[in-house]
Amino acid sequence: MSLRTILGRLVLCLCGLFALSSAYAERLITATPLLQGGGIVVDVFDNPAASGGKPSSTHTVPFKSTYTVPVVQSFKGQVYIFWTSRDDQKNIYYSSSVEGKSWSAPKFIPVGSILTDVSATVFKQELVLTFADVQGRLNTISSRDGSGWPPNVSSVPTVHTAASNKPVVYNGQLFVLYNENRGKAVYYVTYDGVKWSSEKTAFQEGPETIVNLVPVVYNGDLRVYYTFFNGGLFERTYDRGGNWGAKQGLTGIPGNSPLNSATMVNERLFISSGPNTYYSADSIGPTGSAAGLKWAPYYAFPGRSAYPSGLGVSYAITTSDLTARDPQLPVDLPTGLSHTDYATFAWRSFFALNNTAAAPLPANRGVGNPASSFADSGKVPQSPSPLLWQTFAHRTELFPGTNRNGAGGPTRPFGSDPQYSYIEFPNGAPLASGATFNHYNNLDEATQIGQNAIFFPKSPPNVAMNGTDYAPSLDSQILFEAKANPVIYNYAKELSTYPDTNIVLPDGAVEVKAAWRKLADIAPQNQSRYHTATVVTYQGSDAKPVAHNEDYALVALHIIHKTPNYPTFIFATFEHEDALTLPDGKSPTGLYYIANYNRIAYPTTSPLAPNPPFAIFSDGNATHKLFLPKTDFVESSVPQIYSGTKGIPKGQAGPITVVQPQTVFNEVAAVNNQVQALMEGSSEFTHSVWKHYRLKGVQAIPSSEQTDPDYYLANIMVESSQPGIQLFRGSNSFPIPEDSVLTNTRDFKNIRVPDYDHGTQSLTMGGCMGCHGIAQSQLKQGFSFLFDAIKPPKVKPHTPNFVEPTGFRNPETVGLPDPHTMTERARKYALGFQSQDVVDSTGK
Repeated sequence: MSLRTILGRLVLCLCGLFALSSAYAERLITATPLLQGGGIVVDVFDNPAASGGKPSSTHTVPFKSTYTVPVVQSFKGQVYIFWTSRDDQKNIYYSSSVEGKSWSAPKFIPVGSILTDVSATVFKQELVLTFADVQGRLNTISSRDGSGWPPNVSSVPTVHTAASNKPVVYNGQLFVLYNENRGKAVYYVTYDGVKWSSEKTAFQEGPETIVNLVPVVYNGDLRVYYTFFNGGLFERTYDRGGNWGAKQGLTGIPGNSPLNSATMVNERLFISSGPNTYYSADSIGPTGSAAGLKWAPYYAFPGRSAYPSGLGVSYAITTSDLTARDPQLPVDLPTGLSHTDYATFAWRSFFALNNTAAAPLPANRGVGNPASSFADSGKVPQSPSPLLWQTFAHRTELFPGTNRNGAGGPTRPFGSDPQYSYIEFPNGAPLASGATFNHYNNLDEATQIGQNAIFFPKSPPNVAMNGTDYAPSLDSQILFEAKANPVIYNYAKELSTYPDTNIVLPDGAVEVKAAWRKLADIAPQNQSRYHTATVVTYQGSDAKPVAHNEDYALVALHIIHKTPNYPTFIFATFEHEDALTLPDGKSPTGLYYIANYNRIAYPTTSPLAPNPPFAIFSDGNATHKLFLPKTDFVESSVPQIYSGTKGIPKGQAGPITVVQPQTVFNEVAAVNNQVQALMEGSSEFTHSVWKHYRLKGVQAIPSSEQTDPDYYLANIMVESSQPGIQLFRGSNSFPIPEDSVLTNTRDFKNIRVPDYDHGTQSLTMGGCMGCHGIAQSQLKQGFSFLFDAIKPPKVKPHTPNFVEPTGFRNPETVGLPDPHTMTERARKYALGFQSQDVVDSTGK
């Protein structure tokens, strides 16, 4: 049995966190037209995980005549239903709702000519409809807001007519699959946002006649379900490598029933046949090859006076999402969504990860408390039990300094006591009097990946002074930690050697990075606004650290999550609202950083590129342009910053006030406002710490377009320097060569899509995904910098008898250290490069 197969099975059974949940947050929607002009009946199912569906609400969209299959599509916080009328071949009709329970009066979109059905998806932040005109020609029309539609449709050139057509987003492209009326083949065209491809044949069925087709992306594959005229239901898959699979038959659905519509909710697939809905009854399994073939009844529309149903999903967050017992981490999302839906995915991840962990610990590390909720965990600043994510494996538990396997990974069970082992301190650093390592938060990183040390002034907004010199070490420093969930831990545990090609983390892999500040440095009246924990910190020097236990306040949380449909991970980051202003919302905190460089280089392949370069980004309302700091930013900055004087060490620069560019996307802000309103309206959150945290942004789709939503995703307290990581794009090479220069190559292609193994192109991504893309495309580490700890067997230059050990060398201590120590810290984080060739390539 292969390692990948073993890990795939682990994903299904590990710790309950990723098991099929009995409580889903998203809601399934069916839209069923009634005969005799009775309108469209909309049923909402709050528990799609049930073996049999029972509508939680039923509403009717009034309309006198429809006989086609309605299409249900989520878009920018609304659920839309589109349909056509048997009495009108010139218009498409639609209605919208926030949650699927209260629908607007029908409106129409003039399209000139339409043959039968209309279909919908979302591509590049536009709601896209596809349909055939009365001559069978393929047409599209799209809207950026769901209400404004262009006066003319766009035709798509095809060789064959497209009587039955359906759009779907896969591998970053818009696919439209279609077949002729009673045709014997399925064809498709693709659109990359600029132009349409030529027609291609998906598959040919010989003498059999295909009645209709239903595409859906599920478990990482594009699946096409279709019906033969003489009976029989089948499926073919199209994988990331561009290969069509063999025809496979379906069971559990009457063979003479045409298929209408398909959707997925979390990890469950649904399909409609006539007015009835079925769910995929087979598990995903280690490869997913069998999933989607065996079906079971979910809901049978009562009575016989109905046309076929369309299916869709509502992603709207409700109060029950915030208060549900044992909230589950979302397993996956469909493709073809708007940014709003990714924001709700991020919040649902936050709800699940911030439930408390189940007792007893450590046996139940990584397991959510079935008797607790997100609401419960926030009622007091310091939860009596660690939060779920806090019990994940610390990076030093993933790659310990001792007791390693053949690849350097762990050998202990995941449910073991915390153990923080380093190469130079295999049994842990020396403990201060009364301190222990029996805490789940080990704050062993004191810089933003070696580039900056960041501080809150203890007397806001003024930087601490020692006479006439700045004294950052007297201020409140932000410390960091990185952790991995059981899926990643068991992947590392099962490795026997470093992979020959590249690391491919299993689906369900989750990493978190948390940022904390000392609780005692926060004004007493404001301490109840934070989630707090007793943590491990290190004082002294990096060479001679001493471990202490102190109470710290959570100020930021990164979450990255690999799912089957999103192999380049979904990146989300949350931050505390008191980052830049005090609780009054006006007074500045004075948050600042000390840069571990004093000059910047901007190499480029374009002789016309400006120097310094500028970043362009959109907040969803307008496009903004911001020039990055100049090469000699120390000399040219206003207000003045220092290097080698005024208490700022040589080679470093500061203090630099942290600022927030207008990168926060309006759809994210809208979801934040919705969640905030739900908390304010619930007595469960009267004194909750969670009211003071916000989603900063989310990335799910790789891109080279700077104006795409959250392209420059960054957390104000984790990525603070604009030329380094706040407006990251391309690559950074630092501190090699050792001249205190940050090299920012902004046109470097840093991510392979659709994934590393099937990479057909490389993109210049920004923000968190772009930075982690270096770990994918250059380091071959599957987007994870934690795997830098693995040192492939090799000899270091100029030391022929030395092989670098696996693991993390030592913890970083609190305070702003001397230049040599800061250089050594930066060397560890120089994007983790394991070879000089990679360092050189990213600096070009």
